[in-house]
Amino acid sequence: MFKISHIEYFRSKNLANIFPQHVLDNHDRGRLAERLKVQLKKNETQNDMQLEAEFMSMARGLVTYGASFFDVDVFTKKSMGNGHGLVGVNDHGLHIIIKKTWTVRNFRFDEFTAIARDSKTLEIDAQRARDTVYILVSTQIKFLSGILQKFQKLMINQA
Repeated sequence: MFKISHIEYFRSKNLANIFPQHVLDNHDRGRLAERLKVQLKKNETQNDMQLEAEFMSMARGLVTYGASFFDVDVFTKKSMGNGHGLVGVNDHGLHIIIKKTWTVRNFRFDEFTAIARDSKTLEIDAQRARDTVYILVSTQIKFLSGILQKFQKLMINQA
């Protein structure tokens, strides 16, 4: 459990030990430090089990919770950029994360069509995203395709 006396450690210069770099680059460090102080003060009376329960409740609320993620190279036909990324699948759908910007695109199973082009390439036609087509390239595509097929069959059987 954090004690309020430890809050002084979380000065602006020490935030790099707590927040990822992309958060520090996009937010005012003074405001981050102040928000952290407020949250620590709010939670100082909770024990570890209460804090863990609150954390798990928040984590389960994330659409990507429980997803199996794979390293991929992501390309688009609309020149929205490309690069290294992650693609995950869970019962909520497909999740594409562009590592450079940590942009997350979430698609329910009824919002995209997946087409395996070869053993290393999967094309995702995301109908709701203005006809955006993502090209995912990875040596793990056959595993990803297998998981997608299982979830899509499960969703069809539940309908």
